[in-house]
Amino acid sequence: MTQGQEIQQQSYKEISRLIDSYSENDERAIVFVKMYIDKAKNDHNLKKLIRGYEEAIYYSKETSRKLSYADSAIVTAVKSNDQDQIARAYAGKGIIYYYNLRQYKKALEEYLIAFKYSKNSKDGYLKNKIIYHLGMIKSYLGYYKQAAVHFSEAADFFEKNAKESLDRNIRYNNESGYFNSIYRLSTCYKNLRLYHKEDSLINIGLERLHNNNELVVEFGYFQKGKGIQLLRKGNTDEALKRLKLSRDILITNQDYASLTSVYFNIGKLYKSIGNRAESLNYFNKVDSLVNKFWFITPEIRSSYLYLIDDAKKNGDTERKMYYADQLLKADSIINADFVILTDKIYSEYDTDNLLEGKNQEIRDHQVILYSSIVAGLVILFFLIWRFRKREKELNARYQEVLEKLSTSKETISFDFIPPASSDENSLDLYSSEIIEDIKTNLKIFEDEKQFLQQNLTLDIVAKMIGSNRTHLSYVLNVHFDVTFPTYLKALRIRYITNLLVEETIYLSYKIETLAKICGMANRQIFSAHFLEINSIRPRDFIRMRQEELKKT
Repeated sequence: MTQGQEIQQQSYKEISRLIDSYSENDERAIVFVKMYIDKAKNDHNLKKLIRGYEEAIYYSKETSRKLSYADSAIVTAVKSNDQDQIARAYAGKGIIYYYNLRQYKKALEEYLIAFKYSKNSKDGYLKNKIIYHLGMIKSYLGYYKQAAVHFSEAADFFEKNAKESLDRNIRYNNESGYFNSIYRLSTCYKNLRLYHKEDSLINIGLERLHNNNELVVEFGYFQKGKGIQLLRKGNTDEALKRLKLSRDILITNQDYASLTSVYFNIGKLYKSIGNRAESLNYFNKVDSLVNKFWFITPEIRSSYLYLIDDAKKNGDTERKMYYADQLLKADSIINADFVILTDKIYSEYDTDNLLEGKNQEIRDHQVILYSSIVAGLVILFFLIWRFRKREKELNARYQEVLEKLSTSKETISFDFIPPASSDENSLDLYSSEIIEDIKTNLKIFEDEKQFLQQNLTLDIVAKMIGSNRTHLSYVLNVHFDVTFPTYLKALRIRYITNLLVEETIYLSYKIETLAKICGMANRQIFSAHFLEINSIRPRDFIRMRQEELKKT
């Protein structure tokens, strides 16, 4: 008996029973799906063939194969000349673009074609499925009130049909449609700050899906919603449990778009409790998925703001520039999607299905959108200008320090500490022998780098050079025109600046270490004194030096 004869002997129902024993994206089912497709081809049964391609889409793991089967379904549907079948086939391809690839423009194109074919359809399930997906696009665009109407309408239909249907597959499809609709409706309520309505829908989903082994992904969605709800209320421990449960479900089912949102919220949670390492870990997971799939939403865009802020606080310029570049790419995607999708959905979507007053809302959204883009560009150019200006100023200050070092190799003194003068009035107070003796001993104090000792005071240094605080203070004030604190900090900062220029190893030291080397108590004091003496912060000076060495 040939394989074709074996296939012919099995009914579509028998093959479907074999297929139904597998879960979504489980490619072990494909061998039976192909049996179904081959049987439909042999029977020249276009309706069954379309059903076979739909099953192949459901059980295929790779999105490229899903798209290939979706195209086959469209071609077959067009051959059948059945408006409902054509609408369903285009909607199926739109779903792949939306859920699996997050290519919203392509998804909308398929949905709108599907909507045109379904306008006169008597298939309520098909119509409401398309209404649901148009609601998804509107929700993404931020039209939450209008999207909520779509989801509410679809939820009512699916719930009613699920209760009335005796067929297992039809009931499953309607239950899936219902739970997806109320979950999306809950997210609209969340964004509209109607939290009591959001909470109610999430609780309904969790209660009804608790022991449901078929709608696992939907259960993961509601766990995510509950986690975000608990995070908003400050219950971080329970929120983390819910979000991690959702994470595991979505990873298993390869729902990377929803997983990105879960990663973002876990990162946000860890940030709120001060766990920097884990928050960065999850925000970087978001970046990894964005790099892989290039889907982005205004919500997960915020992860880059957190990453940029952290890199900035920790002085990691390279990391900051990388995340800033990622943020610009994300904004360009979001802005492009918003403009194109908004224009397309309102130019092609049947006006009879739009809510009253939509035109004003469109204008309002577009004004806000274009204003935001213009404001964003202005801010961006301002930040670039300010950054370049600051870099130019820092470079000028850096060069000034190098020039001072090169022109005063033999002396520790800076330009603002003039040499001692032969003031006749000074001789009235102390003899020239005392003054010269102090100056000589200060030279020894400087040459032997005794100023690097910590906790030096005027009294201690006076004893070190064999003098007293009155004589030393007088010589510094009158003959060097400098106070003791300024004299000491100038010696220390000049010393450490020389090391940074002449010994590259010191460029890798922490600020705390550099402070200790030159005798200062802590990094704050060191940074303040470095800025006062050199007119540039130590971190900027080190960066400028490193960049200069790279060029040479």
